[in-house]
Amino acid sequence: MSSRGPMRLGKNYPHPPSQQQQPQQQQQQPPSQFYQPTAPYPAAANNYAGDFGMPQPQIPPSYGGDFNVPQPPPAPSHNAFFSPQTAFYAPPSQQQMPSNQAMPGVEYLSNNPLFNVGLNVVEQGMKDFTGKTVNMLPNEMKKSISSIKYYFAVDQAYVFKKLCLLLFPFRPRNWSLGYSADEPVPPRVDTNAPDYYIPLMSAITYVLVAGLVLGTQDRFTPEQLGMHASSVLVWNIIEICVLCFTFYIFNVQSKLRTLDLIAYCGYKYVGMIAALSSYLLTHSLFVYRCSLLYVSLSLSYFLVKCLRLQILPDTGGSQPYGSNGNKRRIYLLLLVVILQPFFIWYLTRHLIVD
Repeated sequence: MSSRGPMRLGKNYPHPPSQQQQPQQQQQQPPSQFYQPTAPYPAAANNYAGDFGMPQPQIPPSYGGDFNVPQPPPAPSHNAFFSPQTAFYAPPSQQQMPSNQAMPGVEYLSNNPLFNVGLNVVEQGMKDFTGKTVNMLPNEMKKSISSIKYYFAVDQAYVFKKLCLLLFPFRPRNWSLGYSADEPVPPRVDTNAPDYYIPLMSAITYVLVAGLVLGTQDRFTPEQLGMHASSVLVWNIIEICVLCFTFYIFNVQSKLRTLDLIAYCGYKYVGMIAALSSYLLTHSLFVYRCSLLYVSLSLSYFLVKCLRLQILPDTGGSQPYGSNGNKRRIYLLLLVVILQPFFIWYLTRHLIVD
């Protein structure tokens, strides 16, 4: 053997057949568009060290570790309300539909000419039905419905002046109502005119103040608000019915309308709020009684001055006070005036703790 020739080993070690065939298998396999992970141990480990095989780890079917099977991209969704990306993983702010984007159904209906024609037909039908219903009502009721707007024609200046007049009515002033073309002027023009805004707001405020007083005494429950509101409504209806029935029994004809009477009887809630507020601030029974006495006198004086010109129209001297008609009118005036302090005391006494 020449010294320059290749050296040959005395014993030939056989190579594992898997290592000899592995390059051929890699060349025969077609290329795949997905990544194919290989086993962490070569297959030749089965024949290593004779007949003893190395244990093969169990690879889970879901490819754990760092091997992730790529997923195809999801198809684009044309639904504006649901998409696979925002259904479960998006925050709530992204799941909501933008406020400036109109709903497809509403946009379709607004652009549909048949829908607009149908909407106009329904609107015209409702107007015709309402007009026919109003025409079927009696003339007196129609006049009452139209005249209710008169009692809500107020402004901030009128409300402030009227509240000052209710609480401090002892200043000398002109108590006659203003008229324009034989019709009374709106309340925002004449402070002496009755209105519904102050009685309505003062009744609601009385319910809230009553709940506040009960809360300071640890007696408040949510049902108390409903009970006080119901009692206000029921007692107001009873009072108006009694007065109207008395006017009918005495057969007294006056300028005082029923709607005006409702407004004048609703001013007592202003005095009730003043009395309860004084007790709420001081928690003194003496202060409450003094406030109750003052608001009763002020309201009685206000009603006498306002109703005298409407219930007693002949006070200028054309008929003496001793006539039968004027006596009945005086009794009615006194009945209206006395009922207001009684209701102020009755609707506030249960809120005061001795």
